[in-house]
Amino acid sequence: MTSPTPKPAILCLHGGGTNATIFNVQTIRLQRSLPQFKFIIPNGPFPCLPGPGVLPFFEGCGPFYRWISELGEAEMHPKTHDLIRRLEEEQIAKDGQGFVGVLGFSQGARLAAGLLLGEQVRRREGETEYGFGVFLNGTCPPLAYEMGEEERGQRIKRPVLVVVGKEDPWREDGRRLYGDHCVGETAKLFEFEVGHRLPTEGEDTERIAGEILRMFGELEGRGGGVEK
Repeated sequence: MTSPTPKPAILCLHGGGTNATIFNVQTIRLQRSLPQFKFIIPNGPFPCLPGPGVLPFFEGCGPFYRWISELGEAEMHPKTHDLIRRLEEEQIAKDGQGFVGVLGFSQGARLAAGLLLGEQVRRREGETEYGFGVFLNGTCPPLAYEMGEEERGQRIKRPVLVVVGKEDPWREDGRRLYGDHCVGETAKLFEFEVGHRLPTEGEDTERIAGEILRMFGELEGRGGGVEK
C-alpha cells in the first residue's frame, strides 16, 4: 500500500509574550481554511512576561515566550537560530522535504522576514524551505542572523503577504516591513479593520487563505494552488 503524500508544512512563529498553544488558538480559523497544510507551531526559546493583549483572555495559559533575549535586540539570537535550524532538520527527517513557507505574527513576523532574508543572502545550495512568507501584524526590521549592514538593506524577493491591522498600535511597523523590506512585485499588502490581532471575519480569513494558496501554487508551478 502506497503511503499518503505528506502535507506541505508551514512554520508558524508566535508573537512575543505568547506561546505555541495560544498561537494555535489565534490561527485556528486560518488553519481550518487551509486543511491542505500542516501548521508547525513551536515555542520561542526565551521565557518572558505575557505580551500585549494576552491577558486576561489567556490567563493560566503560560509559560510565555519570545524570540529575543531582551527588548531592543536587533539581530537573531544564536539560541533562536539553533532552534529554527533544528526544526528545519526535523521537518526534513519526517517528510523528506522542508517547510514550504513561514508565517509569523508580530515579533514572529520579524523573525520570519529575517529567515527569508537570510536564505536569500546566503543562497544555500539545494535550499527548499520557505518558498513564501506571511507577516501578520509584523514589527520591523527583520530579525536576521549574522548579517552586515549592506546585507540587511536588501529587500526580500520571495513571495510575501503582509497583513496589517488598521487599528494596530504597531501598524506603521507593518507597513514599513512591506514598503522598506519587500520587493513590490512579489509582495502584497492586506489591511483590515482590526487591532493587534488576526481578523476574525470569515471573508477576511478566506482572503488571507486564498493568497497563501496562490503563493504555494506558484511555488509548485501550478499557478492556482492545490485542491481542497
